[in-house]
Amino acid sequence: MKMKMVLLLLTFFITQVATGQVLKDRKLKDDAMDAFTELDEEALTLRFFDAVTGKSIADARVEIQDIGDFVTDFEGRATFPIPEEDGYHEVQFSRSGYVETKFRIEITAGTLFFNRFSISPAMPIGYLRVVLDWDAEPGDLDAHFIKRGAYHISFRNMRVADDGIARLDRDDRNGYGPETITAKTIDEYGDYVFAVHDYTNRNESRSNALSQSKACVKVFSRDRLMGIFYVPQNEQGNYWEVFKIVNGQIIPLAQSITTMD
Repeated sequence: MKMKMVLLLLTFFITQVATGQVLKDRKLKDDAMDAFTELDEEALTLRFFDAVTGKSIADARVEIQDIGDFVTDFEGRATFPIPEEDGYHEVQFSRSGYVETKFRIEITAGTLFFNRFSISPAMPIGYLRVVLDWDAEPGDLDAHFIKRGAYHISFRNMRVADDGIARLDRDDRNGYGPETITAKTIDEYGDYVFAVHDYTNRNESRSNALSQSKACVKVFSRDRLMGIFYVPQNEQGNYWEVFKIVNGQIIPLAQSITTMD
């Protein structure tokens, strides 16, 4: 049965390649290989990427609670045996030159809910970096970082603020991310908002694609992960206001999805 499933996945993958629908880049190939590993080796795979360049992070240490310690390979993969019981596991990522990052993973029916994580390179004191990851669909989620009365960073409005203080480091239009915005300084008296817009379904007010995207927003400072936010489930709309920054403090916003006019 296991071999039959592997062959079915392989056949699907080859068909997609032959019809020209796949592999504009390596993302779907990664998914196929991870599925093969899960079925053939009874193992799960975490993948780690540089939040600014999008490249794989090799030689990183990955500690998974109650499972073990692992090192990522040249493709940024950490592969580990499927645990006997489903549930949540704390993960700690560490590598020289990157922010040490702790988060949790969910394993259900022997499968990872999500397995791609973008990690911020280390930054100077005072910097703030916001990173958006999501699944294969929708193809284009857009990050928006707004300082009231000053600037609005996104792919559309301004890749770099007039004063150079904030910039869109990476814009992804083919699914997964990362989409990354970096601010060199946060005004203590400023009022900021970070939001995610489902550009793919910008004209579909009743779309639930954003809610199903497994979108995850991580906020990094110089040396730590300051916050992590997950997209609300089972909602309609194409716009998610994730958090605001007031008086230098990150404040989560109501976890709901609305529609951008």
